[in-house]
Amino acid sequence: MNRRRVPCSIAFLFLATCAAGSAVTADEGPSPDHPFVFERSVWLDTASATGSIEDADFEGVPDRSEVVETPVGFVDAGAGSRQRLRGWIEAPRTGAYRFSIASDDDGVLLLSTSEDPASGRPIASVRGFTGKDEFDRQPGQVSRPIVLIKGRRYHLEARQRNVDGGGHLSVAWQVPGGPSGVHVPVGMRIEPTFLLEVWTGVPRSDPESIEVFQTPPDRVEACFAMYAQDIGINVATRFRGRFRAPTSGNYRFLLTADDLATLRIRSSKDTDAWRPVARLSNWTSPDGWDARSEQITGAISLQAGEIIDLEVLHWQGSGPGHVGVGVRGPGGLDVRPLRSVAISDPKSGS
Repeated sequence: MNRRRVPCSIAFLFLATCAAGSAVTADEGPSPDHPFVFERSVWLDTASATGSIEDADFEGVPDRSEVVETPVGFVDAGAGSRQRLRGWIEAPRTGAYRFSIASDDDGVLLLSTSEDPASGRPIASVRGFTGKDEFDRQPGQVSRPIVLIKGRRYHLEARQRNVDGGGHLSVAWQVPGGPSGVHVPVGMRIEPTFLLEVWTGVPRSDPESIEVFQTPPDRVEACFAMYAQDIGINVATRFRGRFRAPTSGNYRFLLTADDLATLRIRSSKDTDAWRPVARLSNWTSPDGWDARSEQITGAISLQAGEIIDLEVLHWQGSGPGHVGVGVRGPGGLDVRPLRSVAISDPKSGS
């Protein structure tokens, strides 16, 4: 069986809690034995508005200090303040990492070659300012690829000075094997959430009656979004994933495909109770999410945190072909297509 990669569109949805930087208890403070917890400290010295962010600027006792689980600084320090984030990280896998820093105003990010903080060297910086969690405004914000060894601990430190306004500071990384160019908080990763299976040489048929779905697929791809294109000619596809409701309320799922498709759902607690909720009897354009009523489900009531399984059965005639699922929901939620999320990396212990 020839298992080849199928191109999948990549887009991402980050958890709102990632940037919260919630405080943790003192006995969980930063140390090589407690990676992925960080000390954040702030100095409210107005003279720093025209100062630097060298070692000497952070030698005194800070005006405020606490331990947080995510490398995100204070946002209420005020004009003239300077702040520092520091702690240890552990490489969850061996490979090349890119680190990035966002700050307002100037910022610098240092990484050690070991557990020793004294060996830290600048790897990225901000000159002037960036938006909050804006990691691609300046080329110097992103480090060169840095090889880390699985299981080893490294000291990470970020510094920032604020001329005026509230100020901010945050640190992210791109992990080996993750999607290129996507920045997530240090200690987290993007996990492929969706699985696309493809069967070739399938004649036209109602997707719900295609028998090849009972056989092993010819091609398989783990995707970062529930959307794929350039699938092929005369193929059947099955696209599966899960959706977790962020809040309680009514949700409507949107189906786009070329040519025939059925969207089915079931409670994640069930094993075989698939229920069709949307169909396409003719092709749509790649970005045609809501042109016809048949491609939009009725209102589906979900409780906050409730998980449902999603499955698209799809047949594609002449190419190039596409298939995808999006969602609308409470509070103006409108995500097209559904996207993977940033999660804590269990291999890192974060």
